[in-house]
Amino acid sequence: MKNKKVALIILGISIIVLDQITKAILSGKNLIIIPNILNFTYTENTGVAFGIGSNNLILIIISNIVVLGIIIRFIKERKEQVNFSILFSLVLILSGGIGNLIDRIVKGYVIDFIDVNLFNFPNFNVADISIIIGIGILLIVIIKSFFSKKL
Repeated sequence: MKNKKVALIILGISIIVLDQITKAILSGKNLIIIPNILNFTYTENTGVAFGIGSNNLILIIISNIVVLGIIIRFIKERKEQVNFSILFSLVLILSGGIGNLIDRIVKGYVIDFIDVNLFNFPNFNVADISIIIGIGILLIVIIKSFFSKKL
């Protein structure tokens, strides 16, 4: 388990660093990557998902810190009792949350830049991808566990 713990720590730090580097490199820039499909379009998001809650920065920061604290406490207290998939998903959610929290504290907004033109979807960033993948894995594990106990 020790090697897995080190791997999870490295993964979490890598996601935070990659998120911050991509935001720094693409800050203020608009680039066409694949015409009519994928662009990097700089956006300042003052809210949370889909811009909900704009202009409530202090409440958003406090909420983020509380949620991240709950995840950290859960990992610390239950790491020996839950399977690796759950820990993996929580590290993805945690590191993505930290990446966006850094932006909120330092800049007062989150930098989003990935703009997929195939469908009408708000811009997002590396931290958002990490959070969504983490939530997806966690849901799959929970649903799989629920149905395996029912059978």
